[in-house]
Amino acid sequence: MSLTDTPNANRLHITLFGRRNSGKSSLINALTGQDTALVSNTPGTTTDLVSKAMEIQGIGPCLFIDTPGFDDEGELGELRISRTLKAIEKTDIALLLCEDTTFSHEKEILTLLKEKNIPVIPVLNKIDIRENSDHLATYIEEQCKMQPLLISAKEKIGIEQIRQAILEKLPSDFGQQSITGELVTENDLVLLVMPQDIQACLLYTSDAAD
Repeated sequence: MSLTDTPNANRLHITLFGRRNSGKSSLINALTGQDTALVSNTPGTTTDLVSKAMEIQGIGPCLFIDTPGFDDEGELGELRISRTLKAIEKTDIALLLCEDTTFSHEKEILTLLKEKNIPVIPVLNKIDIRENSDHLATYIEEQCKMQPLLISAKEKIGIEQIRQAILEKLPSDFGQQSITGELVTENDLVLLVMPQDIQACLLYTSDAAD
């Protein structure tokens, strides 16, 4: 089975979290090298989870997941936020896009991710148009207790840094999935059943050898 045929369940799930118009879709496009997610300056363009299966050199089979902004509003916004929160359950590594010093939404997501022991990579996007990137980076580091990566998804700045950060946070058991998945666990009794035609073939081979 080739890497491109790897089932999504066996891929490293990398989920992008952030506010509306924080550049999540642009970043996932930059990471995958394709127009995977719809990009617009209008907040709330991503209204559902968008997934893209990719193979990344040095990492292997990945599934990037773009989520709706966790600051969405209104009744529909609440539904979108619930989908974003559900994405945490299937996340192996999280990219948290931070915007400014209004950090309440980011802190809530960060807390949920830490409760699940999910590695987080904080990201400050749009450094090509920000005038206070260094100040914001210092603030984000204080809040996250981690130094954020300064990038520009639009200008493809810092994309390699993200790849390296993902490599550093790879789960220790990534790539070691069993062919039986979770069907068989330690100390289970497994009975091997062979079809009759195979048994007949083995008996014939044995008799011929005698």
